[in-house]
Amino acid sequence: MKKSIATIIALMALVAIGVQSTWATGTKEAAPGAVAAPSAPATVRLVLKDLDTDPNAAQFIDLIEKGMAAAGTPVDIEIVKIPAGNYAEKLSLMIMSGDVPDLIYFQGGDEKLAAQGILEDLRPYVAKSRYYKALMDQHSVQRLESFPYITWIAPPRIRTPVVRRDWYDSLPSAKAVTATPTVDTWYALFKDLVAKKGTAYGISITGATNGVEELDAIFDAAFGITSTWLKGSDGKWIYSRVTPFEKAKLEFYAKLYKEGLLDPEYLTKKWDSKEQVFYEGKAGIIPGVSPGSVDVYVNKMMKAQGTDLVALPPAKGIAQGFTPFVDVTKESRGWAIASTSKVKTAAFAVLDFIWSPAGLKIAKLGMPGLHYTDDGAKYTLTDKYSEWYNGWFGDSFNGFNPDKPLSRPIVTPAATAAGDLAKKYMLADKTILIPEQYITNWDAMTNLYKEYCADIVTGKKPVSAFDEFVDKWNKAGGTDVTKYANTILK
Repeated sequence: MKKSIATIIALMALVAIGVQSTWATGTKEAAPGAVAAPSAPATVRLVLKDLDTDPNAAQFIDLIEKGMAAAGTPVDIEIVKIPAGNYAEKLSLMIMSGDVPDLIYFQGGDEKLAAQGILEDLRPYVAKSRYYKALMDQHSVQRLESFPYITWIAPPRIRTPVVRRDWYDSLPSAKAVTATPTVDTWYALFKDLVAKKGTAYGISITGATNGVEELDAIFDAAFGITSTWLKGSDGKWIYSRVTPFEKAKLEFYAKLYKEGLLDPEYLTKKWDSKEQVFYEGKAGIIPGVSPGSVDVYVNKMMKAQGTDLVALPPAKGIAQGFTPFVDVTKESRGWAIASTSKVKTAAFAVLDFIWSPAGLKIAKLGMPGLHYTDDGAKYTLTDKYSEWYNGWFGDSFNGFNPDKPLSRPIVTPAATAAGDLAKKYMLADKTILIPEQYITNWDAMTNLYKEYCADIVTGKKPVSAFDEFVDKWNKAGGTDVTKYANTILK
């Protein structure tokens, strides 16, 4: 009997050792992507901006934990609280003090921590993921390869111009822009919107902080400006805003302004007033970040004028593409895993689950009974759905195909189409990080550009003044920064 009991105890010990895995709270970490037989769920400490103060946070996390348990990857998620104040600063202070969560959302401040070896290389985890890697857009793939410590699934933040569908349907020039989007067809559409639809101007943009960037979204590439730095025929790099391409583009903008096709108040126009003149029919076109902002525009236009919107392609000339240029050097925000974490695989499993069909249902639909109801045949989004932030783990709806019909689309078809155009015509940037010794000069050089750009477009200075601007820009530090850029860019 004693020998039998001893044998049983020994066998139990061997079994216990055999099932120990990273999902348990032990110190031995399994290989990235590995799924071991679960015993006690691992505790994953997670920090995410604003989640700790959201009233739905506890239920949200509970649904994720239940979903992961059902998928065979059980975890206990602990939300780490961050003191009030600047999130990036408070997070960095917490980590540097020695309190390092396992799964960390960054919104800046990650580069210095990565340089100190505090963050894990995520490429092996993404490569072995079941869902995550398949839903990454190309720019996100490039960013992870370039800076492998932070990842985020979201469309590029690109502006797409939109026009009212009723006007699009009745204007041949609008359809011409879709079919053959040259600078000339765009110009003809602006003229028709004023002459035939009675708008005050063809396009409104906000220039209060961004100058002509929203107009650049449509026309930069057509005039040959396809990245922040351009390689000349001599093989040397030059800043795009001091090239003959820029001069020709500003001359076209000045023409639009002089003929009343560009909102004459664009320099002081803010986001809300730009949008309002669009809803009122005073502006024929406005650009918006796709698909998010465009989705807002569609819903508001339906209420104001009872019509949908149509997204239009960028002008085609020397090249074709939308701006802002997409920096593929790294993600500006996103998820990281601490290199000191003892539950790295479990931490990444949270991200992989969120982008699974079961996880996306939780993340995108919100809380059952509050943000949506389920009658067995369809999901009905409630009036409270607009209060649900469905971008906690990423802004993309890639891969979200509900198992039942929705009472209405979460993202309007027009916004989805705008997002597809943004992906199709995105332009990967060629740029550099400005060294600290040049930052003061760079700020002055940027302000100099904005000054001359505004004066040339509004007619206060002739287009010939552009050459004067280039000379001043070089003397203000442009020559030195250009030399530096040519040592970095390849």
